[in-house]
Amino acid sequence: MQNIERVWGFCDLFIEKSFDLNKVHYIEKLGFNTIALNTHVEEVSKEPKKKKKKNDPTEKKDYVPLPVEIPENLKKNCKLNILQRVTIEFSDSSISLKLNQSDNLKKYDIIGVVPKTLQAFQYACGSLDIDVITFDPQIRIPFKVSRKLYRQAVERGIFFEVMYSAAIRDSMSRKNIISAAHGYHAVGKSKNIIVSSGAENYTQCRGVHDVINLGFILGLNSNQSLEAIRDNTQRLILKMQGRKCGKHYMEVSHVNENKLNEE
Repeated sequence: MQNIERVWGFCDLFIEKSFDLNKVHYIEKLGFNTIALNTHVEEVSKEPKKKKKKNDPTEKKDYVPLPVEIPENLKKNCKLNILQRVTIEFSDSSISLKLNQSDNLKKYDIIGVVPKTLQAFQYACGSLDIDVITFDPQIRIPFKVSRKLYRQAVERGIFFEVMYSAAIRDSMSRKNIISAAHGYHAVGKSKNIIVSSGAENYTQCRGVHDVINLGFILGLNSNQSLEAIRDNTQRLILKMQGRKCGKHYMEVSHVNENKLNEE
């Protein structure tokens, strides 16, 4: 695990794709080592199917858009690990078919969802192959998060996200964020919590120590606050790597040859 900590370090796994990439180095100065650029996919209302003519070519439209393109000079010069993340809104289990048919989804590192109904939340906790469950800070969670579903998600290695940048922008979002965070503490003792910025620009980002202190407002103790931006995020990345590689993965660590000879 030491190698993983050294590589990934402190993580902010939700930076909006509208963020000016020329100023991404400010996040590094705040003490972070890894970020994830997020592409948001809104739920599309069902439209009536149009009748197709016989000779019309069939159009295959991917439900998930392509990830944001990272300039080559940024990849070479920036010390930050930059991951690609997609966050998808959905209301029922029909989302599974859309995701299975998506080629673009495979190009993302982290998959997050915003369940908009209780049915969607149940499906996310129990069946969907995802990494993160999050919510829209501007809207209060429209259903009750039960202890059973929370535990089920934790057992499947799914993480619950709390974003803080919206709390800076308006008071209603601040109330919703604090309410959700304390709700997670009540039903699941804040297990598998990650704290992200959700920043649209660098002025909405905060330093590592500020985020740790912010954890107290979110019902986290000092250890949980640290885990929310380091240990838990690294576990999420490890899970993501396992999901992309398949059901089996192997971790290679360095062995001291002198100790091996002594044995």
